[in-house]
Amino acid sequence: MSTIKVSILGADGYTCQIPRIKEGMMALGHILTKDSPDLIYSNDPRGYEEALKLKEKYPKAYLIFNFLDIPWHMPNIEEQAELLVKHFLLKADVVTVISFKVQNDLSKFYNKKTHVIYNPIKDVSYDEKIKKNNIFFYVGRFSDPVKRFSLVKESISKIKDGEKNIKICGEKDPPGFGNYLGIIKDKHLNEIYNSSKYVLLPSKAEGIGLPMIEGMVCGAVPIMCSDNLTAQEFAPSDFICEPNAESIVKKIEELEKDYEDKRKIALKLGKKYKIQFDKKSIAKNIIDIFNFR
Repeated sequence: MSTIKVSILGADGYTCQIPRIKEGMMALGHILTKDSPDLIYSNDPRGYEEALKLKEKYPKAYLIFNFLDIPWHMPNIEEQAELLVKHFLLKADVVTVISFKVQNDLSKFYNKKTHVIYNPIKDVSYDEKIKKNNIFFYVGRFSDPVKRFSLVKESISKIKDGEKNIKICGEKDPPGFGNYLGIIKDKHLNEIYNSSKYVLLPSKAEGIGLPMIEGMVCGAVPIMCSDNLTAQEFAPSDFICEPNAESIVKKIEELEKDYEDKRKIALKLGKKYKIQFDKKSIAKNIIDIFNFR
């Protein structure tokens, strides 16, 4: 594989995808630079404007815009999506998306071919030496109504000692419920995934829902809701319930009766996803699009 000069743009914080995509590119031996790049890749809209300016400066560079999601709950979202397509996506050489669900959503506004390239998971892996001494784990933006953290609270409150047995991370401000950990490093995150029996992800919608993938990689059983169509793309019906507290509690009770077998299903999927969602695999998928242009 020849060395490629790559410019990676977009949201670049610790909880974002860009750091891992950059690490994946460097692990493959490619050079990260904004000076005469061969490839310009913007992972999200925060980098689109800068990517276009870089493309104007270096017109021979190959421009890829990645598209994360269409938040259908937002006001005037169809108009906003059409503007995003007009002002940005149509100016890219190629558009990628992070799941087949997102690909289908975007097809309503963008009639050109798109490529599905998943976002990378954090550096987590299965560790059989870690004991399962925690029951529930929630990772995500609990202040975002689409994540439906209220469903987590309502469901766990119906379970004896439930609040004592849930760990929560993902935002700086505490949610006032459960064992709040804040934003944690990958090593700690890996330990909690491995030590937890269940990962709760009751979101109304997800581009992917990486905690679901990361949980299965670490041998935790994820629980998702049926109106989150992406969950059906990556998880079996064993782990999916209706979007209400009663159904979530019932699903937990059902899984408890046959937990080890269900955990084996999660681990089997997780073994596949560990490779599929690895940062080097994602970087390679991006480079492959460039190479076969």
